[in-house]
Amino acid sequence: MKFFLTLYICSALTGDCIIPDQEPYTYPKMFDTHYECARAGLSESYEILYAEKFFDKDRINEYKLYPKFGCVETPVVGENT
Repeated sequence: MKFFLTLYICSALTGDCIIPDQEPYTYPKMFDTHYECARAGLSESYEILYAEKFFDKDRINEYKLYPKFGCVETPVVGENT
């Protein structure tokens, strides 16, 4: 089994969510454990929303942006279960 991380940036104002598609943040991504996936979700949420300057403070406030992510357990084709 693998875990797919899907990360969204959402607006509390509009209710819309987008999947970041700018490199290096193309989603979904796959991880070996739920732990790795959840950790990456927290870390990459911060990077996308704050550290990488994709969104400035005014835009975050204006659209009430927040990160949302999920880790979905997924079978891997050809993997013995």
